[in-house]
Amino acid sequence: MPAFDFCAFVVLSFILVACFFRRMTHGKANRYFMYITCTCIVSSVFDIFSIYLDLNTDPSMVPVRFAMHGLYLFSHVLTAPLFLVYVVALTDTFHLFGKDRIELYFLGMPTVVIALAFVANCFNGMIYSIKDGVYTRGPVMGILYLIAGIFSAACVAYLICYRKLFSRTKLISLISTFPLFVAAVFLQFIDRSLRVEMFAIAVGLLFIAMFIQRPEALIDYNTGIYKFNAYANDMRMNFINKKPVQIILINIANFLQIQEILSYESANDMLKLVAERIDSILRQSRTYADIYYLDKGRFRIVLSEEDHEKTEYTAETINAALKPKLPLNGMELNLIAFVCVAKCPEEISDFNTLVEFGKDLSSKFRFSGKVLHAGELLDRSRYDLMGELDKIISDAVLNNKFEVFYQPIYNVNEGRFRSAEALIRLYNEKYGFISPELFIPVTEKTGAIHKIGMFVFDEVCKFIASDDFKRLGLEYIEVNLSIVQCMQGGLAGDLIRVMKKYGVSPDQINLEITESADSQTQNIIAENLTSLLNAGLTFSLDDFGTGYSNMQRMASLPLKIVKLDKTFANFDSNPKLMIVLQNTVKMIKDMDMEIVVEGVETKELVERFTNLECEYIQGYFYSRPIPRDQFVEFIGKSLVNVPKDDYYITA
Repeated sequence: MPAFDFCAFVVLSFILVACFFRRMTHGKANRYFMYITCTCIVSSVFDIFSIYLDLNTDPSMVPVRFAMHGLYLFSHVLTAPLFLVYVVALTDTFHLFGKDRIELYFLGMPTVVIALAFVANCFNGMIYSIKDGVYTRGPVMGILYLIAGIFSAACVAYLICYRKLFSRTKLISLISTFPLFVAAVFLQFIDRSLRVEMFAIAVGLLFIAMFIQRPEALIDYNTGIYKFNAYANDMRMNFINKKPVQIILINIANFLQIQEILSYESANDMLKLVAERIDSILRQSRTYADIYYLDKGRFRIVLSEEDHEKTEYTAETINAALKPKLPLNGMELNLIAFVCVAKCPEEISDFNTLVEFGKDLSSKFRFSGKVLHAGELLDRSRYDLMGELDKIISDAVLNNKFEVFYQPIYNVNEGRFRSAEALIRLYNEKYGFISPELFIPVTEKTGAIHKIGMFVFDEVCKFIASDDFKRLGLEYIEVNLSIVQCMQGGLAGDLIRVMKKYGVSPDQINLEITESADSQTQNIIAENLTSLLNAGLTFSLDDFGTGYSNMQRMASLPLKIVKLDKTFANFDSNPKLMIVLQNTVKMIKDMDMEIVVEGVETKELVERFTNLECEYIQGYFYSRPIPRDQFVEFIGKSLVNVPKDDYYITA
């Protein structure tokens, strides 16, 4: 009885239905997985019929029995080359075989050879025969198993060759299915009554469906298209394989504003409409492409290699389709959609650069309503840097390539420099000095900021403990404290230990914290700073005025100094803004806090803020941030009343 075949049919049917319900219908790997599943279903059906017909001794049924056996064997053997094509699709390496459709060779040649063998078998019975009502294997039957074995071995070899493209779990899951297949084939070859081959294949495919074909990790169920995880995996694979790819990047610049106006459901409905418009355009033009939704109104379309000549037309069509107002729940939405074409690796050579460039579309480039082209927009050196930044930072942390610079702060009331701000600097042999605005966010994400922050604090304490610092007569050094550092357990203990190590007094250090965090983070910071405050350290609020300034939060933090952002230095052209500045200064003073004005570059600005009774001024008018030795020399010259023009350091 074909019990195992019935089980195989049920399992395979379940897998096929799940493919549709789980939206596993797009992409080459998904398609070939479905082809294998369908082929196995057909094979199991033919095997079931052949077993039942073997029980029928009616001579008139012999031709039908012969056909069922042939169709079963033919479809069964065809599974092996199909599986090899599936493996190639998983690695996305079809392009390595040339411009011809290599899958046609993988499928066509074995199919034709095997089909011819089965046709010949009708006359010579070399594969199998039915004589006197008895099914008998022919001498060539073993060759079919040999062909399947060769394809299976090729699958394993291919997986091992491209093992770097898979996680360890996926690689083991794929390779482990082959011993199961081999064991089942061996058992059935020895004892034909053990019809376990199809069941073993069904179990293997179920295993793959569970651990390899996992759409829940790859598909955005709101839009029904691939999400960032799939995009990241596919693009990284393309770059590793050096596969030429053309991408249409779509950024809806006003998505966040629209999202604030609409309800959550309506915002999701809008994204669905955009995805449907894109998909409709691709279908109408018969363009084969994968569509991804990343986040925050960002879509990506990766065209298949054979449709690269359609990229420009597709981009223009999508751009035109997104210009009209989008009707949604009785409203009409105007989308500001940036559409850009990027060629990889010709224009963008790595995944990090691709992601960084995609983020910058709406913030770095003016909206023109036209299709943009990455090759015309890219600052090659900047994006090359972004692509290598993780490696540069790791090398700098490992080999202590960071350096601490100091920018003097002028005390207006005393007419001299009484403090300075310590600033981290990173120099790279290829790119020169790298802006902290680029590398600090990266170090915060990777956690390297903790080691860098402690390096800066150690260098500052070492400087304060030196004879050079004592001769300069400075009161304290300001050290920036990242929000991520403030969230670190044991931060206060680490800083206090360093101060004790060098014999530095708490009043010689002032810690700068930023005002740009959200309210929840500010509350957490306030709690974490209590132990530092109890240890005698003081705090200043950096970059005040750059974002939404919550006065209640500012009043709740243990602050001694508020640093006005350099944007306040540009308040000279608008009388109303001057009123804002004057009242801001008055408010801070009424709260018994001192003021440092950053970004001061002209004598006129020095006079203005002096008249407003701001205590400290910092900026290029006095000096840019400079290395320790230059800083010591600079402050030393100021102490002996050298005319300003002699010690002024230009930007």
